[in-house]
Amino acid sequence: MRLSERSITMALLTIAFAVFPALTALGQEPTPLSLAEAVAYALEHNPTIAAAAARVSAGDANVALAHSGAQPAFTLRGSGRLQGPPQEIKISFPPPGHTIRINRARQGTVAAGVVWPLWTGGRVEAATGAARAQLDAAEGDLQQATEQLLYEVGAVYYRVLGARSARAAAEAGVERAEEELRAAGEARTAGALTGSDVSAATAAYRQAEQALVAAENVVADAEQSLNRLLGRQLDEPVRLVEEPVVVEPAPRLDEAVAVALTTRPELLALADRREAAEAAISQARAERNPTISAVGEAALQTPTDVMRNHAEFVGLEFSWPILNHPAARARERVARATVQELEETQRDLESAIAFQVRESERRLADAREALASAQEALQAAEDSARQARVSYQLGAATRRELVAAEATLEENRARLTQAQHGVSVALLSQARALGLLRTLFLAPAEEVGQP
Repeated sequence: MRLSERSITMALLTIAFAVFPALTALGQEPTPLSLAEAVAYALEHNPTIAAAAARVSAGDANVALAHSGAQPAFTLRGSGRLQGPPQEIKISFPPPGHTIRINRARQGTVAAGVVWPLWTGGRVEAATGAARAQLDAAEGDLQQATEQLLYEVGAVYYRVLGARSARAAAEAGVERAEEELRAAGEARTAGALTGSDVSAATAAYRQAEQALVAAENVVADAEQSLNRLLGRQLDEPVRLVEEPVVVEPAPRLDEAVAVALTTRPELLALADRREAAEAAISQARAERNPTISAVGEAALQTPTDVMRNHAEFVGLEFSWPILNHPAARARERVARATVQELEETQRDLESAIAFQVRESERRLADAREALASAQEALQAAEDSARQARVSYQLGAATRRELVAAEATLEENRARLTQAQHGVSVALLSQARALGLLRTLFLAPAEEVGQP
C-alpha cells in the first residue's frame, strides 16, 4: 500500500510534536542546588513545617479566646408571636366599669443585653496563662520541626553525593572487571588459562555490574528522599553542589552538654508544656471560686394596659459553683499528674540529649579517622597508578595492570569523596545534638535582612 504525500507529512509532524518536548527536556540541565538553597526551599515548601506553623497560629487564636472571658458580652434578641383572642379583665367598680387588656393578639419584643465579668475568680488569668504556654510550646515544636528538617535535608543532601561517589566507584569496578574478562579471554585463546578461569572472570564481571545497578538504585532512592523533603516531584532531576559543611569549633564535651540542655527546642517546648500544666492546676482551683458580673438589658415591646412599651434593668449577678468542686478537684489531680509526667519526661530527655552529644562526638571522630585513612589510600593509589603508567609506557606492565591501577585510583577517589561527605554528615549530627542547626543555617539570612 502506497502512502500519499499528505499522509507522510502528517506522520512526520506528529512524530516531531511528540519527540520535540522530550528532546527539549533532555537538553535542559537542572540548576545546581547548594545546601543553603535546598534548606531554604525545604523550609518554604515542606508540609511538616507548614503544619507546625498552622499549630502556632491556632495557639495564638487560643490565647485570644482565653482572654475573651474577661471581656463584656453583648447580646441582641428579638421575638414575635401570634395568639388567640386577647385576655381581658373587666372591673365594674367604679361605675360605669373599666376593661384592662392583659395581652394582645400580636406581640413583639426587641432587647439588647450585656454581661460584663467583674471578677472571674482567677479563671481568665489561669486560662490565658495556659494558652500562652501552649502557644510557646507550639513555637518550640515549630523550632524542633525546623531543626529536624534542617538535619534531614543536610543528611540526605550528602547521602546523595555519597551515593553518587559510590556509583563512580562501582563504575570503576566494572571497568576493571571488564578488562580482567578481556585479558582472561585473550589468555584462554592463547592457552594460558583454563575455562574455569574465564568463568571466574565472567562471574566477577557480573558481580561488578550488579554492584553498579545496586549503587544506581541507592542514588535514585536518595534523590527521591531529597525531593520529598523539599516538597518537589519525586522524579525531578537533582543537581547538587559539592561543598563541605563549615561550622564553628564545637565546645568541650562537658560544655557541649550544657549548651545542648539550654538550646535544644525539645526541652524548651517541654518546659512550656509544664508551665501550661501548672496553669491548668490554677485554673482547676479557680473553678471553685465565685464569680461576679454586671448585667443589664434594655427592651422594646408591644405595650398593653398593664405593661409599658419599654423595660430596662441593671444589676449584679453572683455565682458560686458549690457542687462543681469534685469535678474541679479531679481536673486538678489530672493536671498534677501531667506535671509529674512532664518532669519525668524532661529528665529522660536530658539524659538522651547528653547521650546524643557524646555519640555525635564519637561519630565525628570516627568520620575524621575514616577521612584520614581514605586520604592515605588515595595517596598510595596515585603512586601505584603513576608507576603503572610509567611501566606501561616502558613496556614493563600490561594493559591489564594499567587499567587495574587506574580503576583502583578512581575507586579511592570516590571513597575519599564519600569520607568527606561522611565528615559533613557527622558535623550536621553534632550541630543537631547541640541544637545549633538553626543558628548554622538561618542566622546568616536573618542578619542579612536586618537594617
